[in-house]
Amino acid sequence: MLKYILKRIGLAILILIGVSLIIYFLIRLMPVDFIQNKVNAMNQSNTVPADAVEKLYEMYGLDNSGFKGIVKGYFNWLGALAKLDLGKSFVDYAPVAEVIAKNMGISFAVALIATIFEFMIAIPLGITAATHQYSFRDYLVTVLAMIGISLPSFFFGQMLKNVFALQLGWFPSQGTLSGAGSATGLALIPDYLAHMFLPILTVVILSIGPRMRMTRTNMLEVMNSDYIRTARAKGLTETKVIYKHAFRNTLIPLVTTLAGLLPSLFSGAIITEQVFGLDGIGNIALNRMMQGDIPFIMGYNMFLAMLSVLGVLLSDLMYVIVDPRVKLD
Repeated sequence: MLKYILKRIGLAILILIGVSLIIYFLIRLMPVDFIQNKVNAMNQSNTVPADAVEKLYEMYGLDNSGFKGIVKGYFNWLGALAKLDLGKSFVDYAPVAEVIAKNMGISFAVALIATIFEFMIAIPLGITAATHQYSFRDYLVTVLAMIGISLPSFFFGQMLKNVFALQLGWFPSQGTLSGAGSATGLALIPDYLAHMFLPILTVVILSIGPRMRMTRTNMLEVMNSDYIRTARAKGLTETKVIYKHAFRNTLIPLVTTLAGLLPSLFSGAIITEQVFGLDGIGNIALNRMMQGDIPFIMGYNMFLAMLSVLGVLLSDLMYVIVDPRVKLD
């Protein structure tokens, strides 16, 4: 096991270097120019001289946009990364790690709560749809899942917002706090929950469909296996057949999805955060992308790449727990 983990860590380092190389070159080739945007904001009456603009490019390390300059900039960034330094954000004038940590809380809370409810709802629905195949229950669950898959997040989020926030007034429509009152500490929790309800509901409903369909498909495949018929022939109750024998083997494909679960907890729901005006990391990342904040974009994407590689490793290790027949050598 230890040998396998060390081998995967070495492979992960090579993958991350390759990912960082691709991301850096793509970002440096973006049409968005942070310095030019900054100059345009100051240059209302053509008062910024050309030598000042050149000094700005030099100060931010963007003075050479040729191939050699990009390569030099990449190795400078890679050397800083080796020292666990993600650089300093152009926009925030603060270390990228601090900016990510500061804006991660809201996105992580929304994603974690939504993921918990997603599993609690999608897996039982998938099981009941599979065990009652071609029944009204199966068709109803499948139709609801297809509706959730088909609806765009910006449309569904805006629809919930219009109905429950703007028309009925049951929930706030924007932000994470009302901004009024003198409540502090635990007294702010109801206000946070009121603001987070609609974004979480949006993410949950739109995420249930794919996981429910996967659970249903895997359960149907397992339920037709010989050992399931043998378990029934031995006189086991249907509950034991489904949850002790069938569902345990259904977990094996579901474990594969854990690889993408870890980065999804920290990546933020960009569109949902835009619709509900949340100051989450997804919304911040989109704004920094549009502003050409190269250090933040690099740091944020590499952070997600590291989580993705870690998620794949944890997924492989979980196979051993779910299926004892799997051996990692």
